[in-house]
Amino acid sequence: MKSSDLVLDFIEKNCSYTTLFQSLQDRKPLGIQAEDIQQALGIVRNNASTILNQLHKKGQLIKINSRPVTFIAKKNFQKFFQDHSSESKETYTLNELTAILQASSSKDDPFSHLLGSNGSLANQISQAKAAIVYPPDGLHTLLLGASGVGKTTFAAAMHAYGLHVHKKKSDEFPFVTFNCADYFNNPQLLLSQLFGHTKNAFTGASQDKVGLVEKANGGILFLDEIHRLPPDGQEMLFYLMDKGEYNRLGESSSRRKANLLIIAATTENPNDSLLTTFKRRIPVTINLPTFNQKPIFERIEIVDHFFKYESINLNRSITLAPEVLKALAIYTFKTGNIGQLRSEIKLLCANAFLQYLQDNQTIYIDFSLLNKDIKEGMFHLEKLDSETKHYLSMFSENIVISPDKEKNDYPFELLNNDIYDQMSTKLTDLRRQGLNNDTIHEVLKKDVDEYFSCILKNIHTTQSNIQTLYKVIPKEIVDTTVKLVEFAEHQLATKFKDKFIFGLCFHIHALLKRLNTNPIMPTPQLSKIQVEHLKEFQVSQAIIKKLEKIFHTSIPLSEQGFLALLLSQNKLDAVINNYIGIVIICHGNSTASSIAAVANTLLNTAWLKAIDMPLSTAIDETYKKFRSVAISVHRGRGLLLLVDMGSLVDFGKRLTEETGIQVSVIESISTPLALELLRKVLYKTDELDTIYNSILSNKFLPVTANRRLAILSVCITGEGASKMVKDILETTLQKKYRQIFDIIVTNYLDVKKEYSKLQATHNFIAAIGNIDPELDIPYFPIGQLMEESGRKKFWALLNTSLPASPQENLTILKSNDIYDKACLLLEKYVKYINPKVAIKHIKTFINDIQYSSKNDEQLLDFTVHLGCMLDRCIHRDAIYFENIRQFKQDHLVIFSTIRTAITSLEKSYDIQINDDEVCYIIKLIEVHA
Repeated sequence: MKSSDLVLDFIEKNCSYTTLFQSLQDRKPLGIQAEDIQQALGIVRNNASTILNQLHKKGQLIKINSRPVTFIAKKNFQKFFQDHSSESKETYTLNELTAILQASSSKDDPFSHLLGSNGSLANQISQAKAAIVYPPDGLHTLLLGASGVGKTTFAAAMHAYGLHVHKKKSDEFPFVTFNCADYFNNPQLLLSQLFGHTKNAFTGASQDKVGLVEKANGGILFLDEIHRLPPDGQEMLFYLMDKGEYNRLGESSSRRKANLLIIAATTENPNDSLLTTFKRRIPVTINLPTFNQKPIFERIEIVDHFFKYESINLNRSITLAPEVLKALAIYTFKTGNIGQLRSEIKLLCANAFLQYLQDNQTIYIDFSLLNKDIKEGMFHLEKLDSETKHYLSMFSENIVISPDKEKNDYPFELLNNDIYDQMSTKLTDLRRQGLNNDTIHEVLKKDVDEYFSCILKNIHTTQSNIQTLYKVIPKEIVDTTVKLVEFAEHQLATKFKDKFIFGLCFHIHALLKRLNTNPIMPTPQLSKIQVEHLKEFQVSQAIIKKLEKIFHTSIPLSEQGFLALLLSQNKLDAVINNYIGIVIICHGNSTASSIAAVANTLLNTAWLKAIDMPLSTAIDETYKKFRSVAISVHRGRGLLLLVDMGSLVDFGKRLTEETGIQVSVIESISTPLALELLRKVLYKTDELDTIYNSILSNKFLPVTANRRLAILSVCITGEGASKMVKDILETTLQKKYRQIFDIIVTNYLDVKKEYSKLQATHNFIAAIGNIDPELDIPYFPIGQLMEESGRKKFWALLNTSLPASPQENLTILKSNDIYDKACLLLEKYVKYINPKVAIKHIKTFINDIQYSSKNDEQLLDFTVHLGCMLDRCIHRDAIYFENIRQFKQDHLVIFSTIRTAITSLEKSYDIQINDDEVCYIIKLIEVHA
């Protein structure tokens, strides 16, 4: 007999269908590994491994990707898939097999519809199932839990499970409910409801009455608030449980028979409210957790579920602010629990729907709609445990709940997107078409974005949680992905979009599965990705090393570039973590909102909040609006409040007394003042008191007698582009305004050190150049200044600080081509190069280093910088780069790339371009990344 036949026979006999099924149920390892073959058949382990893989390739064995890899006989495996209605494949993970088993067993399981069935209610459901199926007729059960935790719903699920496992219809297995509190003040009537009565049994009993016990015969009698049942009623019940017999009230001669299961529920301590003899006859006690005892992901899921229900009722989408979701999820319900939560959500939706009927906009649930107690719960956010805070931090965008009547609980199973297959096929097609590498790179980059978008659009944000992922993806991959996302956020000093963790988890799962089949991976232009996304590329390298170490595999280089693209494309555009809140309140119909609109528009934000106070509005009504706005914008650093007059001044003190939020009130309002405050809040890290005191001392007001207005002209070197900006502005401003403005020329490194000194003599309105100095003033790239929209925005910003408005006459560059615009600029300001010829060489250099800008403004700035660099080098004007040795050491790869490519420019102009210039080029690329 051949060795392969011996091995196959051994596996078929020692890994039967029954063994497989039992191992999966018990979550134990399954299958035969090479070492088992060596011990049982004496075949050397390496040879055994070879035989096992050969049998797998022939389709006779199924491979289980575990540690170590194991195999089971396909012949035995077929029955498993027939029993569980699933198609077979050649390779599985243990989690995939377990999921198939669970899906099959829970497909008709009523308990699977309870939120938390695999989490906080898992043990309780196991108890309940055992109580229902225990022979011969089940076990009586007592449900304990605070009001509103869902005891009635749980009892109904027990009944539904009984119908399912006993294969009975409702009339064969009835479910009768009774609340003992309904007749608490009339014990005789209560007992009559339960057991029935005969005619004339008591005053008013005009005829015989059938009791609930008789109606529940053969099924379940659910008695809510059982502690309201009087002692004699409890005695009658435990006699029924003992003997299966009872009497109607007024009936003494004959005994009636009833065979039923009693499920009782109470909010009280059973030791204090129930007879000991009664408790002894209820063998199963199930404690149901309160809303706040559930893990945070379940609470989010419950909130989402109730909003989903209302969305279906309204047949319209509901949009809610992320703070609403968080506030409801962390609120401590003292009495109502899930029941109170549902009522609160109904009320929120009703109020939002009323607003929708008035303005015909979207049904939007804002933080201000929450009641006072729930809103104030957000003040305790920082006191929560780190796991809860981390989970809640994922919700930073508005959540849209759609009225889809069915929502797949496992969205990942619907996705069949293999990015590597797509890229391999696309790469072959593009090369066959003769396209150049740059074009191929851009096409594949777009495919990456579409691939990840496809994953994310199938993920319903609030239903996506770690427990959901565990159902379909191995736990080790899920937990690893969570840690990798935290690592990337820390390294890149950023936050990722809400769904990124779920999409990346699915991607890593697909990647590891693909590596097992030894794929041929497409290799994109790593150098270009590295230049475009240097920081993300470095982080992706570290992530790849971690994945290789954890999963004992080798990951191709192409994945580094691919992962770098995912990291760069899924950052949040703006993350507001700890800005000081800023609110403006004015008397009048639109004064406050008008000032806020100007300031917000000029600084490209929406952080300044405004409240208009028409003269007909009551002061308390305005305060309530202010209080809601203040709570919604408060980030733990206090609040600046600008008011015009009257009792508005007291709002700050009142809010501090009620909420503890520190408020500094400024009794003055003007557009320049609002703009200056907003600048300080957005661009500074100063504390509330520092900003407030600076305003009181007039130190930072837009115009002062001691400080001149100024515009900062900055480029990475301090030469070329910054002087170009100065020349443009000096020829643009009318003569009388040139006397008002100073234009300060500087470089990126010096301005960081000297800015505070410059502020002593100048009040800077804006910075213009080819690199953002990241100061407390708005920044305009040169290219934006040459466009009409950018020019108007810049001029509007200046006008807020000028005594009058000059006529703008900045020249608009008519050409739509970026290089043509750069050429026109260089023609005016360089002395030693022919810009038209230089642009051709610069374009070649840019292509050689595979530089890719995010927008036309960056490309224009980069091109102008290179033109000014050539002009400097021809004239031998040396520049200096600080700490060049360390910088080169930190950027070895990209420095080598730029140093090699720049030789073409050196040869074209017979010049030497020193390493300092190369480092400035790298710095500019980094800033643009």
